[in-house]
Amino acid sequence: MAQWRVTQGDNQFTVEGLPELIAMAQRGDLQAGDMIQPPEAEDWVYATEVPALAPHFKGGDDDDDLDGYKPGGAMKAIIPMMIVVGLLGFIGLGGLGILVLVQYLPDGDEVLVGDGGLTYSQMIVTNEGVSLHSKPDANSSAVTSVAKDSTLELLAKRGEFYRARTESGDEGWIAVTAVLPMYQLGGEKVQKKYDPLYNPDHYVDVANASWMQLPDQDELDEKVTIFHFMFRNKSAYDMTDLVIVTTIKNAKGGVIEEIEIPIEGEIPTSESTMVGTLAPPKDAPEGTPKRFITEATFKGLAANDPDMQERWSPGLEVTMTSQDFDNANVDIVELRAVPDAKAAGDVRR
Repeated sequence: MAQWRVTQGDNQFTVEGLPELIAMAQRGDLQAGDMIQPPEAEDWVYATEVPALAPHFKGGDDDDDLDGYKPGGAMKAIIPMMIVVGLLGFIGLGGLGILVLVQYLPDGDEVLVGDGGLTYSQMIVTNEGVSLHSKPDANSSAVTSVAKDSTLELLAKRGEFYRARTESGDEGWIAVTAVLPMYQLGGEKVQKKYDPLYNPDHYVDVANASWMQLPDQDELDEKVTIFHFMFRNKSAYDMTDLVIVTTIKNAKGGVIEEIEIPIEGEIPTSESTMVGTLAPPKDAPEGTPKRFITEATFKGLAANDPDMQERWSPGLEVTMTSQDFDNANVDIVELRAVPDAKAAGDVRR
């Protein structure tokens, strides 16, 4: 099992995982200024730089071991760690030699542990007895179990769950509280840059939303409601794998009906895009569903396809079974920020 390493002065040892480190901090056996090396990592960080540990230190920022260091800041100082090594084969010299191991805390751009190691778009499992689930729900069926200290690739976020992939290719959902995102071990610059990967829902919103029902539908059992809105991306990453929920309500705000809808395409970085409906081709089999696509992606698909352009209409044409309602809204429930080359490293797409 992968282990965490701890350095306290000249003493270096391993622990079995984050829960043990938290217990040590609570007992006072681990200090904010002690150095920690996560599983499979090459670089070391201060214990107080690990968000899950920081609240458990009694001394806080006033700890004597942290003079001149501000947690979360860009660390420029070199941290020497001296390991005493017996030098063998030196006849007549005896004694001990000193090997100085120099490490740097990441200050913003570099991959945390170098080529082939963990990247900022990966996570470490911190809890025992954890599984990837078939749905973003702890009570849903398990896809596969994942060992503590194993690594997962981040795929998307929905509520308080991440969609993730194991090294063997299994995919499923895991609670946000069961993993440690690697970007949290970086400095302030790192955390600001890579936070959208893990919290994409904080950086995309729905703007200029409105709705209307098509006329002349009184005799139909189902009615088409057209939702007009834009996605606005405030991050430095393209966003994709969108899932929204359209909700209709009565005059008192009570929910009458909800429909979950996946949206194809991307929201480009730092841009806004509308969403539209693409009708099936005339020769498509009966029952072929409509497609809902971001306008930014549709423009590329239809650039040289007049037929596709004729089948496109702005807005989401959603069939609702409820006929009478007073209010409607659109909410994002699932999203993925696409890692750039530096964040993703050699992670599979």
